[in-house]
Amino acid sequence: MYEDPVKEMLVWMKVLLLTAFIIFGVRHFLFEPVIVEGGSMQPSYYENDKLVLSKATSIANFDTIVFFAPDGSRFIKRVIGVPGDHIEMSGGEIILNGQPLDEPYLDKGRNDEFLAQPQLASEFSVPPDCYYVLGDNRGNSTDSRVLGFIQKQDVIGEVKFRFAPLREFGFVD
Repeated sequence: MYEDPVKEMLVWMKVLLLTAFIIFGVRHFLFEPVIVEGGSMQPSYYENDKLVLSKATSIANFDTIVFFAPDGSRFIKRVIGVPGDHIEMSGGEIILNGQPLDEPYLDKGRNDEFLAQPQLASEFSVPPDCYYVLGDNRGNSTDSRVLGFIQKQDVIGEVKFRFAPLREFGFVD
């Protein structure tokens, strides 16, 4: 290609450097792969599921997000309330903005014990720049019931794609 090996080496270094910047930029600002740890999101996601997060998205009710917990670990949960939403919870029933939630993503058998437990009723509104999140496996989930509201700046991204296991390969709802 070039007769001067120094020039050829410089061209290749530029190509490699540009490639590294593109990969870093995409991972840091647009997409990030994650691996599910724990069973708090079953039956939607299982231990060791491999997902891709979108970092350039707006978060809406029922989206699944990954965020930094107060101890610095990463959690995956479902967004139940966005800023301004009014939530009432009583005995496992959730009323969002005056409408009872239909939650088809829950495994009713797995959550029966949780839903049958008498709980203190609570009613609140989600503050600005915060989210209220719950795990799909409500009886085995450290979520907003324990952690409180999740700050917008702690959200890493929204789950958009699952690439493992292969039988579940594809975009997620």
